[in-house]
Amino acid sequence: MLTPQENVSGDPEAAAQGFGRVTTEQPPDFDPQSEFEAAYGFFEKNGFVVLRQCLKSDEIKHLNEFFDRTQAERPESWGLSDKRKPHHRNQGLIFSQPLLDYPELDDYTQHPSSLPMVSRILGGEDRVRFSEFNFRETPAHAGRGTMNFHHDAVTRDRLIRQPYLPCDWLCAIHYLSDVGADAPSFCVVAQSNRYSTLRDAFDDLGEKYQEIPLRGKAGTCILYDTATFHTRLDGDGVQARRTWHQYYARGGWLPSSLPTTSRYVRPPSPVLTDWNLFPKRLALHPDPKKRLFFSHWNTAQCEWVASGFDLQLRQSMPRGEQ
Repeated sequence: MLTPQENVSGDPEAAAQGFGRVTTEQPPDFDPQSEFEAAYGFFEKNGFVVLRQCLKSDEIKHLNEFFDRTQAERPESWGLSDKRKPHHRNQGLIFSQPLLDYPELDDYTQHPSSLPMVSRILGGEDRVRFSEFNFRETPAHAGRGTMNFHHDAVTRDRLIRQPYLPCDWLCAIHYLSDVGADAPSFCVVAQSNRYSTLRDAFDDLGEKYQEIPLRGKAGTCILYDTATFHTRLDGDGVQARRTWHQYYARGGWLPSSLPTTSRYVRPPSPVLTDWNLFPKRLALHPDPKKRLFFSHWNTAQCEWVASGFDLQLRQSMPRGEQ
């Protein structure tokens, strides 16, 4: 997590969330089918892209009903108990591993609206690997937060490799509620994915540096390179927001050129976390393509598989409670 940065605008409330150069203009959004190439070109240049109407109304309804049902049935899994776990602090509400116990969610993991673009960005359908799936909510009247701009997992060679794409990890955020001007929004700094720090991006991008709150209707999908600096802007602190977050890694070995050497080989992306688990029905799926998609295992997953998917072992692991 980055420390607070210089605030260009002079507004002390903005200092903890970047340089205060927040734009009111929205980037273009794209139809994931008819504007596929334009959407990919935008991502290639900026490190993120907004896809509109990626979820159907019945899917939005189903997922919101899932929020309501599981918050009532399993409040501890959402961080609704008095003893909040570390991963729930300052994050609003988060259900970290819903796939473990809810097969009804399986069809969302390779969603037909966004998966073709995910595959293009990561270098092909056979290179897409599942990493993480979670639900998050900023409740109504939650107040304003102080999440700083940061990037997620990165590899150092991103700073110099040519070509840059495929990226190492990709995240898809689907809005499950409308996100207007006063609602909490995902916010990105375009073209910041090839910088080590937010300060470097600010200094080098100059007038092109902008902090962009991304608005959209429920069903909107935002794809971003995990190296892109981003945060959550909390709007008026009154409105709620619900989101589904899914992370992907890149599998396979890729040739690539560096300025200092004639050629090198990029290995598959490292695992994203050391705690995320895949249920048996997905990790050992009878379809070889599905198994490949869920083959990016960390050590915790390896130990759980070796145990025969022992429930007690799972419950001893971080966020593994049932």
